Amino acid sequence: MTKHFPRSWPNAFIFRLGGLLLALFVAQTPAYAQDQDPLETYNRAIYSFNDTVDKALLKPLAQTYKAVTPEFVDEGVTNFFGNLGDVITLANNLLQFKLDMAAQDSVRIVLNSTFGVLGFFDVATPLGIAKNQEDFGQTLGVWGVGEGYYIVLPLLGPSSTRDIWRLPVDYFFTPVTYV
Repeated sequence: MTKHFPRSWPNAFIFRLGGLLLALFVAQTPAYAQDQDPLETYNRAIYSFNDTVDKALLKPLAQTYKAVTPEFVDEGVTNFFGNLGDVITLANNLLQFKLDMAAQDSVRIVLNSTFGVLGFFDVATPLGIAKNQEDFGQTLGVWGVGEGYYIVLPLLGPSSTRDIWRLPVDYFFTPVTYV
């Protein structure tokens, strides 16, 4: 049975965003322009937008969530999504040929997904199995891609033109994408 990449608005948005930012990605920062910020006007405008949305919408939502959600539920939800994030880390460790870390990530995923009830409980950390953090932006860095320009993304915050590529690629590796 062949599985096709799901066609949904998040996929379309992320891949279109990636296409639009392709020009920024391939245009690496020249050595003589280290002190210049060619995206300063854009970055300031997006920062202002993000700050407004954060104060008006996201902060009140987060405060309400914290007020009505019991601590154990909040921790379980955090653990669940952290377990899904371990799949992304595993994929990037494999792409970076960090096989020992990939094996560690695999053990974390298996333990937390089974004994941790789909990851709602983190049973790997108390057993001494550390959580690794890798994303596709770091993988590109390992493979020699320069950091590029500093850029502020709408609702997502600061990044670099190299790290914006982690969004579509890491999204592809996220198990929720295929549910």
